[in-house]
Amino acid sequence: MKEETLRFDLNIAINAIENVSGQGAVYHGLFTSEVRVGKRVCAFCLHAVTHPVTAPLCRFSCCNATMHAMASGEPYYYRCWAGLLFATIPVAPHNKCGGGLTLGGFHAADEAHDIAETVTQHLHAWPSTDLRSFLDRLDSLRPITPSALRGLGSLALETTFSSGLNSNAFFHAQNEKYLQQRKIAEAFEDMRQQSLSPPDALGDTFQFVSYLHRDDRANAMEFMSKYLARLLMASNWDLMKLKAHIRVLLAVMTSQDILRGTPWAVATSRELRHMLRLENARSTEESCYEVAEWIQHFFRGQEREDSDGRSLAERVLSWLQSHYQEHVSLAAAALAVGASSSTLVHRLRRETGKSFKQLLTEIRIAEAKKLMATSALEISAIADHCGFFDQSHFTRELKRAINLTPGEFRKLLRVPDEALRRPGLSSLEAVAHKIAPLY
Repeated sequence: MKEETLRFDLNIAINAIENVSGQGAVYHGLFTSEVRVGKRVCAFCLHAVTHPVTAPLCRFSCCNATMHAMASGEPYYYRCWAGLLFATIPVAPHNKCGGGLTLGGFHAADEAHDIAETVTQHLHAWPSTDLRSFLDRLDSLRPITPSALRGLGSLALETTFSSGLNSNAFFHAQNEKYLQQRKIAEAFEDMRQQSLSPPDALGDTFQFVSYLHRDDRANAMEFMSKYLARLLMASNWDLMKLKAHIRVLLAVMTSQDILRGTPWAVATSRELRHMLRLENARSTEESCYEVAEWIQHFFRGQEREDSDGRSLAERVLSWLQSHYQEHVSLAAAALAVGASSSTLVHRLRRETGKSFKQLLTEIRIAEAKKLMATSALEISAIADHCGFFDQSHFTRELKRAINLTPGEFRKLLRVPDEALRRPGLSSLEAVAHKIAPLY
């Protein structure tokens, strides 16, 4: 995303967060010195982020929180140098973190006196600093409860999704990885406290597969964190050794897949797809996440075999919903769902009456219409966010779909009052009826 587009998007996000939450937001660039201060930031924080002594402290707190939030896929809650409560969310257009948005200037109901002491203690290190200029602004701070702060952080993150600044799918995956690593860490700590002997990786693999063979989802999911912790210990956290252990699991899973009736070609194609994803994993965390995905797919595959046979189209649509922003292809989708390209073409046409390209375009246009209706993003930014080649490509596809250009679509969403007095549009219901088919 171009710098000017990001700047525009960031202003939209800050304004949207402040309008929805009633709380000011401050942006700190992660790799630049840029600071953006919202209109509703309290007097104390405004003074702190612009003061030469405290500005670096505020920046450090925000950037540190941003890295934590980016890794966990959820807002990060913390206390700043002044002891104030804050929530920080990353700004990551195209899934690349450029900085963080911080909401705060809060304190617990009984902490006002403690905050004054903390500020005084920290600023005594700089005798030339005008301490009174900070203390006089403490009245602008607001009390908050922990639950309200968590709600504020979640609301701010959701606002960046609806504005198109962040990807909901990407942050969901980040959060899944984070939660999995927490479970693995807990399992490893249990093993360390019990002083267990070095794990039997091969024996653990066959124990894990035995749950899959019995379709015992509950025990398989419960054992998975312990199993991955044992593999990490057996491989001494070496990425290549960990992948070698995981490949054994994948081979055994494929044999179980074939034994339970899955056609050889389908099972081996699925193994190849998982193998490629494993090879592309760049860390032990990503490798462990791949295992979790395999197990989820394994049990979902069992459910699909018992369904009415329409699962392939549903799987493709689900994959497209998560990848429509990318330069996707029929071959990539076929590999992702474990089917050949020709099978995918025939099944999609039979089950949906549409081609792969038509389904992809419909998903992109639906997302684009939502962004045009709920945000003030420029048309070029929306086209880029939704996976179109450029603004012209988006305009052509939207015109073909609803016979309106992006500009005409937005104008229709903002019907002026005079239109209500035109023939055929004499009521709000009539306007709604005209707009409704576009969704």
